[in-house]
Amino acid sequence: MTWSLTFIALVGTTFAAIDARAAETDEYKDEPEEEDNSNQVDQSAVQKSQPRGRSEDKKNSSRESAKNRDSTPVANSRQVRRFHAVLEELLAEFGYDVKAGQIKGLSNVAVRKVKVSSAIPRTYEEYIETLIVERIRENSQVRILDCIPCKTRTSSLIDGKLMITSPATNMAKLDSAATTMGIENFMDVILVYHTSHMVLAVNIFNSQSKEMVWARGYNSETLKTRFQKLAVDYSQVEPKRLSEEYTPEYRLMVGLGGASVPNLSGRPADSAMLNLQIRSTEKFNNRHNEVGLMVSLLQAASSVVSSAPAESGSTATANTTTSSASSTTSTSSTPVPKAFKTAVGLYAHFSYLFVGQVESYNEMRTGIGLDLGTLIASGYLAPAARGGFDFFLGRRFSMSFYGHYIGPASVNISGSAAKVKGGGGGDVIFSLNY
Repeated sequence: MTWSLTFIALVGTTFAAIDARAAETDEYKDEPEEEDNSNQVDQSAVQKSQPRGRSEDKKNSSRESAKNRDSTPVANSRQVRRFHAVLEELLAEFGYDVKAGQIKGLSNVAVRKVKVSSAIPRTYEEYIETLIVERIRENSQVRILDCIPCKTRTSSLIDGKLMITSPATNMAKLDSAATTMGIENFMDVILVYHTSHMVLAVNIFNSQSKEMVWARGYNSETLKTRFQKLAVDYSQVEPKRLSEEYTPEYRLMVGLGGASVPNLSGRPADSAMLNLQIRSTEKFNNRHNEVGLMVSLLQAASSVVSSAPAESGSTATANTTTSSASSTTSTSSTPVPKAFKTAVGLYAHFSYLFVGQVESYNEMRTGIGLDLGTLIASGYLAPAARGGFDFFLGRRFSMSFYGHYIGPASVNISGSAAKVKGGGGGDVIFSLNY
């Protein structure tokens, strides 16, 4: 009896221990579920406490973020190219102002800071600074200093607080850096990017007096308008796009004037010519050089202008004495060439135009030209060379003053060759430019 009771008690104790362990295990298993439920309750409570529109926006944003995660964004090369193209246009206008002498007289200039808008990566700040310095060095003799202390930060412990300062925000340290490096002017650059346009702002102030000595803002929307007011073709400062096909820039000049050309007869009256010139050239070396072809159409002035009629009632007398004894007939074996009435000159043309980095149509530009070619007439072919000056007035008109030399050659007269001398001359042409 006693053993049976002892056995029953032992079995009951064992089952009780097993139930306790099972309950403890179930309790541990239920803990995460309780936490998840509490989190869900908290989230639902937050959603209920927020406005309905805000919760819907949050759901939409979560859906959009999920879509963005599914599709990897790819940078559009067209947008990237356009960003840098517009930036280059802003820098080109800044370079034009520098070349025009806007910051002339400044010396020992240092870039203090460069700021970009939040839409542009911060790494572009050093890139923008490099481009600004490059434009100044290309277009002026202003001395640029690299202010390394202006870009360093110092930390100090003041009243138990850690203070971090830099010369960009601390005028005392800025004055110390300017005195140490001999900086007379500081420059600040700000670049703001919008989806429709870009704005570049440049400020220059004196390091000692803190007085603003120069400030200018450049808006990409008003670039072309400003250059048109300056009588400057915007294509001169517009950056050239790299493409597979080269787009040349031509100049076509059609002019009319007078010329003095050595004629075959050797008489000065036959050398007066009317000259129609057509010059077609291609520009290169930033509009400083031109190369192309030139055609000169010559017409004798005597063939165009007839003799004036005699006054009515006038008479002319002539005394003729004939002596049969003294009359002689002379024959010569050398043929005498007749003066030509029409001739054509074909030349290869090269010229150099004295302009700066940008050609302004408000000013008269001067160029020198050289032509090498030949002069062609009926039975006549002679080498020719021309050289002179071109004066460009505005954009559409020009005056040319050239001297030329016609070399000696042979002329064909009824199957026989006759030697003719060359000579010098000149022409004056007024041209319309396209």
